[in-house]
Amino acid sequence: MSAAKFRRMRLLSNALAVVSLVFACTAFAAGPPPVLEDMGPGRPTPAPTEKSYEKKRLITSLTVQNSPKGETIITFEASDVGEMPDGKFKPLISRRYSLGEVKPKNAALRDNALRDLRVLEQSLLRYVDAVGGPTQIEPEKSDKRVE
Repeated sequence: MSAAKFRRMRLLSNALAVVSLVFACTAFAAGPPPVLEDMGPGRPTPAPTEKSYEKKRLITSLTVQNSPKGETIITFEASDVGEMPDGKFKPLISRRYSLGEVKPKNAALRDNALRDLRVLEQSLLRYVDAVGGPTQIEPEKSDKRVE
């Protein structure tokens, strides 16, 4: 090995030692890192609502899944909104409900809701008949032959 090559390797080795020493001193001078406690997933703070509002509750969505076998799954969302003095509404809170499995004390309410839903379904089917039911879309006919 030539003397120039040996000096270069020695210089690189010394530079690496100095850089390592600087990092070690910096870490020692900084002290231990702060203790972090895992608080779990966070929930964002809700947007503030004006203090002067009139609270109203409404059903904001309704999903009915019927099957030909007679099974029906009903889910809906009830929302509380605040009506501001300027006439605008701001959402306060929403919750989703299902009429699948209910407690025995709420069974009569579910049965009434299902009975009313069937009346609504009949009215909607009459509307579909009056407007025109779903029709199958005919595929476009093309004069071009694909070869």
